[in-house]
Amino acid sequence: MALAFSSDPAAAPRSAGKILSAARDVLARLGYGALTIEAVAAEAGVGKSTIYRWWTSKEMLLADALADIFRSDEIPDLGDTRAELRRAVDMTIDNYANEEFAAALPALAASLLPNPQLMERFRGAFLHRKRENIAVALRRGIQRGDLPANLDTDLVQDLWAGAVVYRRLMIGTPLDEDLAERLVRLVLDAPAALTTDD
Repeated sequence: MALAFSSDPAAAPRSAGKILSAARDVLARLGYGALTIEAVAAEAGVGKSTIYRWWTSKEMLLADALADIFRSDEIPDLGDTRAELRRAVDMTIDNYANEEFAAALPALAASLLPNPQLMERFRGAFLHRKRENIAVALRRGIQRGDLPANLDTDLVQDLWAGAVVYRRLMIGTPLDEDLAERLVRLVLDAPAALTTDD
């Protein structure tokens, strides 16, 4: 694990993993409003100065703590576009179904949106990598002829994540096998609606 904004990631403190884990534990137990640097320091068994050396606010700490548990795996070349897209959808569902993330997302989003540096930290810690790895799988499907050449890979991912987040946070419907299969079919069976005009 490397801190997103550290000038020398190799110099991250040995206690970084313990601090990030402690931040998630405090979040789960006390909620976002009661999460403080002091509480995280006590949970991790470190001094506040150790935390402040690497994270200047609880929002930055929490952005890294949540990014640390998010999956951004490469999608292996399975020779099967449907199977690869299913892996991508499952990873998206796993990320947003995570209870620790779901508990923090509304408050974290309120802190991220007006703070470009913090937003970029969160994006850089996992989101850009995850999206690129999924885009690689989609481009393989294009190369195989399973998907149209002008498929909008960003729109595909926006639709997948949007559906999952809306169901998880707003209406509480299951993130299940049926949803995963339908999101894959959306791309494979009706790709023309997801293409660009280029």
